[in-house]
Amino acid sequence: MVSVERAVFFMEETVSPETAKPLMLEAILSCPILTRMSNQLLADGVKRFFVVCGPEFAEEARTCFPADADVTVSDLQSDLTAFLNTPDPVLVLNRSAIPMPEAGPGFAYAAPGYELQEAWKVKMTNAVQAAELVPGWLPVFGPETIAELEPILRERG
Repeated sequence: MVSVERAVFFMEETVSPETAKPLMLEAILSCPILTRMSNQLLADGVKRFFVVCGPEFAEEARTCFPADADVTVSDLQSDLTAFLNTPDPVLVLNRSAIPMPEAGPGFAYAAPGYELQEAWKVKMTNAVQAAELVPGWLPVFGPETIAELEPILRERG
């Protein structure tokens, strides 16, 4: 797997009908999905985070990271472009996901920041030539996925 020090999370625009907030902020076993994602990435050595999120959920998203974490929460293209100003690989998670070591590649990917910067500046596409698929992330599509994952995560402790 490629080593990354930066990660970008795209918070879903659709909200849970029960809580009226993005799925990434929903809890699995009393822990928000975004917290689970950030904790895993911090353990993996990621040092900087960017959460693409509107202002209505920015404060809640920020609380999913340790107070001393280097996190930018914004929905401004200029902020994202500045974050991607690096030749180093950046991990991209396009939606909620749970870290699962047995999950194969196909959902998360990493690509050089400069390439993401160019691709997203022009057309906001995920078709980045130098992208490398990253295993270990299981996508969460809705409340039904949360219900399926809770017993597995409870068993793992």
